[in-house]
Amino acid sequence: MYRIIEAPNSGKYPFSHSLLIGKSCIIDTGSGEALAPLRVDCVLNTHWHEDHIAMNSIGRKVLAHPLDAEAIESYEEFRRRYGIGDSVRLFINFEFGQVDDVFEDGEQLEFEGVSVEVIHTPGHSAGHCCFVINNEAVFLGDIDLTSFGPWYGCLDCDVDDFVRSVKKMMREVERRDIEIAIPSHGRPVYGKEEIIGAMREYLKKIFERDKAIRELVRLGVDPVGKGIIYRKIPEPREIYLHFEKIMVEKHLTTSLDEFCLD
Repeated sequence: MYRIIEAPNSGKYPFSHSLLIGKSCIIDTGSGEALAPLRVDCVLNTHWHEDHIAMNSIGRKVLAHPLDAEAIESYEEFRRRYGIGDSVRLFINFEFGQVDDVFEDGEQLEFEGVSVEVIHTPGHSAGHCCFVINNEAVFLGDIDLTSFGPWYGCLDCDVDDFVRSVKKMMREVERRDIEIAIPSHGRPVYGKEEIIGAMREYLKKIFERDKAIRELVRLGVDPVGKGIIYRKIPEPREIYLHFEKIMVEKHLTTSLDEFCLD
């Protein structure tokens, strides 16, 4: 029916898990060499980031949300959204390819008797989507429930949207009695209450960061590089400092006052 194709190293970047539906469809293509023998009719991309589209060529056609399609197809748009100039080539280990069709929020797809419902969940990217499988499982993409928390370091990311999207998925899990949540990185979560709890802890990271960032600003301290988002800035340091700066700026140009965790 459907099965997870686990990426190396528990799906840590630069990999991500994929979900094979029957033999005809796969959601995301970042799980490495395990995909090399496969040929499928359809690839569904959760979003445009490189660790999710790396092997899109295994699909006869590729579908994505219209807000992310151009960045999957075009180096120039991919480069623009990262905002780091041609240094972005460090993240490109794939060939850009055509998006053959698009899907919209709420659209119902079917592959070999398996239903796949699109849920648009922007924040991590403008067109990021989750997919509900047979109304019993959800592929979360990069609402990934990792201990790092939400990542929103590209120009098309949005903190408010990220909060809304996680809360939206919490409601969907509750309403549908979903028992399996499959993130793109890390391990699946089983049980409705466990999934909702994991989402709440994941969402809490945004509010914790916001409080810490605003406190440092109040004290006249630049929050970038102070361990609020990246505990230790990875290499290449200047690029990850750029991502952290974007994320800090997104906090300072928005207000989370309208939101609560419950």
